[in-house]
Amino acid sequence: MEKTSHISFCAASDLGQQRSNNEDAFIAQNIWDNDNVLAVAIDGVGGYEGGEVAASIAKKTIVEYLESYTNGERANLLKQAVVEANNNIFKSRAESEEYKNMSCVLTAVLVETKKGLLHMAHIGDTRLYQYHQGEIKKLSHDHSLVGYREEVGELTEEEAMNHPQRNIIGRDLGSKYMEMNTDQIEIETFKLRSNSILLLCSDGLSDMITSSVMCGILSTSMTLEEKVKSLIDKANEAGGKDNITVVLVEYTGEEYIANDVPDSGVETIIDDEDKNENEEENK
Repeated sequence: MEKTSHISFCAASDLGQQRSNNEDAFIAQNIWDNDNVLAVAIDGVGGYEGGEVAASIAKKTIVEYLESYTNGERANLLKQAVVEANNNIFKSRAESEEYKNMSCVLTAVLVETKKGLLHMAHIGDTRLYQYHQGEIKKLSHDHSLVGYREEVGELTEEEAMNHPQRNIIGRDLGSKYMEMNTDQIEIETFKLRSNSILLLCSDGLSDMITSSVMCGILSTSMTLEEKVKSLIDKANEAGGKDNITVVLVEYTGEEYIANDVPDSGVETIIDDEDKNENEEENK
């Protein structure tokens, strides 16, 4: 675990119970200086180690691209880095018969502690959640029909988790060349909440355990490393059907006033224990 400027981060990736290789990858590091953190959860697609190669290309490209540009609007830089990763995967597909179907999905976050902002670049069905004051909010949108139906309320979370078409995604990195102005990458900027935890994960976590279970773990007094391990353990206990990647970023510094920046996500889950306490207070 690393801790600088009131921000800590920790990450791990696990094989799961049913896979023979790990096609996930992650990034959790400072970028440019101690006041900026880059966190990414990457899920490779393609089999025969192709997904592993695509995830590795994305990881390397994003870090190298951002390290090359110290100036510029941060959300736009993050998007450019993800597009560059896409195009490098696309190029590698064309050069390799073995990996011609490889691709990946990812959720990337760039945290600016001095401005109190977190910038997200997202494609596919990896996820970004924000835990704050006993609640967990899903900030990313799944780029899949099942994910959309869950978000609009046509399916419950449990129904979506068990849907046979759960893993059919509409967007990925690598399948086609992208221009820098593409709308295929979901870009959003959110307020960075004091005493909050960002959770980035592959679907190996979100397909195995519910948001309420995640919320319960994040609400404990465990260390960040212990929370990462506990989340992975819970996913494995539930079956561990896929590789499991978890990235946690905890911010305990000052909360800044950011105008024109949304402070809510797709859905909110309240930890059962906190919910009961709130109900008692309101009686």
